[in-house]
Amino acid sequence: MNKKDDRYYTKKQQDYNRSSNSGLKSKIRLKKVKGRAAASSPKPPKLTKEQRLAYHAKIREEFVPISKQKYKRLSKQQQKIYKYQERVAIPKKRILFYIQRAALGFCAFCVATGVVLCLLSIFWIITAPPVDLSKLEYIESSVILDNQGNQYQVFQGTEKREVVSIDNIPEIVQDAFVSIEDERYYTHQGIDLKGIIKAGLNVIKTQSLSGSGGSTITQQLIKGTHLSDVKKLKRKVMEWKLSIQLEGMLTKEKILEAYLNKVNFAWAWGIESASWTFFDKSCEDLSIAQAAVLASVPNAPTYYMPFVLEKNVDDGLYYITSKTDEAGNKIYPLNPNNANRAKLIIKKMLDLGYISQDEYSIAYAQLDSLNVGLKPQSNSRSTYSYFTDALYNQLLSDMVNKHGYTKEEAQEALLNGGLVIQSTIDKDIQTILETNAKNNKLFPAQSASAKAASAAKTKSTGETVNYIPQCAMVVLDNSTGYVVGLIGGRGEKTASLSLNRALRKFQIGSSTKPLTVYAPGIDAQVITLATTFDNVRIRVGGWAPRNSGSYVGMQTVRQGIAKSVNMIAVQAFQVVGIETSSSYALKLGLELDPNDYGGAALALGGYTKGQTPLRMAAAFATFPNQGVRTDPIMYTAVYDKEGNLLFENTAEKTQVFSAETAFLVTDAMKGVVRGGTTNISVSGMPVSGKTGTTDDLRHAWFCGFTPYYTGAVWYGYDENKVTVDGKTYTLNIGIYGGNKPGPASMWETDMRQIHAKKGLTSGSFPSRPEGIVTASVDSVSGKRPTELTAQDPRGSTVISEMFIAGTVPSASDDFHQELRICTASGKLATEFCPESTVVTKVMIVKPESRFPAGVTPLDPDYIPAAEKGALFIMTGTAADYCTVHSATSIKSIDLYNGASTPDFFNMHTGNNQTLTVKGTNASMETVDISTGLSCTSSDPTIASASLSGGTLTIHALAVGNCTITVTYTETSVTYTTTITVNVSGP
Repeated sequence: MNKKDDRYYTKKQQDYNRSSNSGLKSKIRLKKVKGRAAASSPKPPKLTKEQRLAYHAKIREEFVPISKQKYKRLSKQQQKIYKYQERVAIPKKRILFYIQRAALGFCAFCVATGVVLCLLSIFWIITAPPVDLSKLEYIESSVILDNQGNQYQVFQGTEKREVVSIDNIPEIVQDAFVSIEDERYYTHQGIDLKGIIKAGLNVIKTQSLSGSGGSTITQQLIKGTHLSDVKKLKRKVMEWKLSIQLEGMLTKEKILEAYLNKVNFAWAWGIESASWTFFDKSCEDLSIAQAAVLASVPNAPTYYMPFVLEKNVDDGLYYITSKTDEAGNKIYPLNPNNANRAKLIIKKMLDLGYISQDEYSIAYAQLDSLNVGLKPQSNSRSTYSYFTDALYNQLLSDMVNKHGYTKEEAQEALLNGGLVIQSTIDKDIQTILETNAKNNKLFPAQSASAKAASAAKTKSTGETVNYIPQCAMVVLDNSTGYVVGLIGGRGEKTASLSLNRALRKFQIGSSTKPLTVYAPGIDAQVITLATTFDNVRIRVGGWAPRNSGSYVGMQTVRQGIAKSVNMIAVQAFQVVGIETSSSYALKLGLELDPNDYGGAALALGGYTKGQTPLRMAAAFATFPNQGVRTDPIMYTAVYDKEGNLLFENTAEKTQVFSAETAFLVTDAMKGVVRGGTTNISVSGMPVSGKTGTTDDLRHAWFCGFTPYYTGAVWYGYDENKVTVDGKTYTLNIGIYGGNKPGPASMWETDMRQIHAKKGLTSGSFPSRPEGIVTASVDSVSGKRPTELTAQDPRGSTVISEMFIAGTVPSASDDFHQELRICTASGKLATEFCPESTVVTKVMIVKPESRFPAGVTPLDPDYIPAAEKGALFIMTGTAADYCTVHSATSIKSIDLYNGASTPDFFNMHTGNNQTLTVKGTNASMETVDISTGLSCTSSDPTIASASLSGGTLTIHALAVGNCTITVTYTETSVTYTTTITVNVSGP
């Protein structure tokens, strides 16, 4: 720029400034004249939008920058005006202005935050608890006490928490954990500044504290033993202080030893027990790949669980997955999530120089194949009983759902918390159950299909497979409702937390009937034990259920219970209704699928997923407990290692049925075990219960009780369908619930031994409630008897039954009716039937109303064998009446001699006499008869007779008297007439 240009731009700037200042001052003066002093501002006075846009356009058109020296010579007010104009004219200046403002604000915020954090950190450091080395000690296993207060079993035995010295932990195992958890472990003093900075940047990047905290192994040990697991800044600062302190108190080796013995591996705690749990060997024998697998777990024990777990759709539990390799060896595949992390670990081990390239390649190949030698622990000393398995699951669930533990915290407390658990187990009863579950004489033989399936599966997989009948049983103490014994399988138990059939759901068949049909109906007072239903084939909508036995006609509810009659249960269910039935089912603790709200499930036990033996035992225990259901708990209290009560477990009680209903159903089910569907006895004890068998004899049950104990037994196969090489085998238990061997014999054997062991020689069910009355009823109609009830052709059907007061039937027996029957047709007699063919008798006439709404008979004319001769099927039409006899039917016959009908004839020897046989019909008309006739003589030596059509010829042969008889037979009815013949000499 030349001097001329410079002078030009300078003059332009001065003119602009003067005009701007002059305009501004005039506006300021104007405001003062109005009496309002304007505030000093670099911006022009209030302008409209159009004025402001024009003003800014003028600035951008005429603005000329000035040098710094000239800027400094401007007044403060002019400088503000210049800066404002500069920002309007030059966009970059405006952006820079806002950036500077933001930077200043951010710096101020950071300084303030830093000061606050520094002050808080100092406070937290000062108030942090001191390092307590006793917290690094290894707590004893949690102890399970039996119902007498004696030790029963332990959670986390020596095989589950086996403390190991650092000298016995291979360096390769130590290196695996150091590589992934704290690669600078041997160089820092408790905290890793580089790791902290990296974690801090991650927090800023993700805006979350859920990521890695940059924790060292020392910090992890402190966090797990001294501080909360929640990710908070306060805990982190305290963690730093305590970690530095711990590093000054223990050597690196001791800290690593403590860490490896304390760390959580999901199913085990500590490196040694984890090695046994997942590889069935000591950590001293682990390979590089196996060490990396275990080192992967602590970061997220559930996610990185080494085993692949598969959920069983029947019971909802998870089981370890296994398969067979090409050589026929059983292998347990590695969880792919674990494999990916383990690969990262061996890569870091390679980078840090802990392993060679060859070692890395071998380990990587093993991890990539998912075959690293996983093997569940086989040491039987660590095996929990089925009861302990179930107790662990119940405790874990309660601690998480009721007491605020996380799943990991609950596992830590149970397996490594030194807890004392007061359980409900009775060791004597548990021993009896376990012993009898090994007795092959109590089990049916393996089915032919199961043998074939076992052979085919063994051949196909190269691994021995044997499908055998299995069992489960749960025993409850009636006085408390507590679980005192539980088995979930047959034979010797070989693994902890394995398949527990006592907690698995199975179809229950007829075992459901007292629970969801009869007891609800009696309690709702819509049926009684005397209510009758017709045991014939029926249809309910599109459903045609069947009996497993015969169809015998009218039966009472009591008989239906004793004989487990499906037709009675289905019709009773129709009366009770889905809503009532299902509401009682839920109160009894049964689990219903949306598809279970119907007769197939609630009346006959065809539940979609079934019920567990544990739930069935608790449901049946409601009856001897006067209608009160008690939750089947397995522990009553949990204490910490110092003996302080942590929490109690009180069994929830629910009044499901009235005491009267419980009494009646209990009494009715006595008939089941007294020849109804089985025969069971326990010396000195009344027994009541119900058998259950599912379609195709797939599953078999017996659920019953004495005054002291209730037990539920299931028999069946673990798999009902086995497919091998395209062929499907059906595995059914093949027996009924009342069979021996079978559920009935297992229940009987166990209960006899239990009562003998406990010295229980006599007992009785709860006494008869005051609300129970007795009345006479007709067992056919279910109503009050009449004088005809006792005249049933089969014998009197009057019975005595018990009722809840107010439910005794008021209607009288209308099934037994006195009928005039024509013996010729077996139908109702008409005025045309001869009196000789008419009998008056009492018969059963079933009204159509006997069937509940929605139920129709498949064959309305069906007469059960048990009702033949006693049942008259009334249709209400002409078909009910005799059709053999009509107005033209013969009612009597006579012998005519011309127009007379003589009573005798006098004849001489050698003479013949001819008579005509004629009949009289219902219209009193005389008609000729030519067929159906026969004749006899009382003494053919005196006189003989012969017939030709309707003509009778008498031949006198010798002196004397005799009687000639003529017989006419028509449709099984016979009519006779006689004449006396007196023969004299010639």
